[in-house]
Amino acid sequence: MRYAYTTAPLVLALRAAAYSADSWTFGYGFYMGPPTSGQITKATYSIVAPSVPQGATVKDRSDEVWESVWIGVSATQSDSTNSLYQPLFNWSPDQASQGCSASADEWCVAASTYTPTGQIGQAYVPVPKHSQVDFESMSPTPSPTPIYVENNKVYQVVTMDGTVISRQNDALNNPLQYLYSSDECYTGSGTCGTLQGYSWNNITITLSEADKSFGNTLYMIGSTSSDEFSTSDGGKIWHADAVVIPTDGFTANS
Repeated sequence: MRYAYTTAPLVLALRAAAYSADSWTFGYGFYMGPPTSGQITKATYSIVAPSVPQGATVKDRSDEVWESVWIGVSATQSDSTNSLYQPLFNWSPDQASQGCSASADEWCVAASTYTPTGQIGQAYVPVPKHSQVDFESMSPTPSPTPIYVENNKVYQVVTMDGTVISRQNDALNNPLQYLYSSDECYTGSGTCGTLQGYSWNNITITLSEADKSFGNTLYMIGSTSSDEFSTSDGGKIWHADAVVIPTDGFTANS
């Protein structure tokens, strides 16, 4: 069973407000949280590179359009003073303008964090067509796992074909309570066009404490799930095979 909060995540609106001089649009996605107690300590998920956006236009090459899809974790849904740890799948008609060597029919990916002082990220890495990319992010736990967690930091690890292609760690300012997914588009001097449908796969969320009702916090924003988030250990680990994001034209309905 799914229950929806009365408001969509405000962190997206706050993030857009930070770029008030630009045109920023958010589309489809989902979010979960907060747990009844404790925090989110780990999130893993995968994506197979979808077709790149179609129909985007650019009037001024000095102000390029670019689009991103992401899942991130944060301490809150309504406070831009907390970081959003969000590895980015990114595309632009001119990939070089975003610091990526991919062609215009490929995506780029990088570990990245949106902080109160701006975006901090690694160099973009090209993603060949139809490649699967795997993501993992963790925050400190009561019994830290030394491979991923150290000194109160959140670690992001991005792999492709079993090889780590991007990683980043950042300070954790507050316990993680929410997991978000979204499409976003910076229109620059043009238009976003249409983002083809895709799915987030093999999503697993680990909590520091068992919460049998955490699955009920799932809020879908124009997206559909192939199954419910379920738990087999009483509520500490939650899993869904996929959340499907439909084709998104970044309209008022997104």
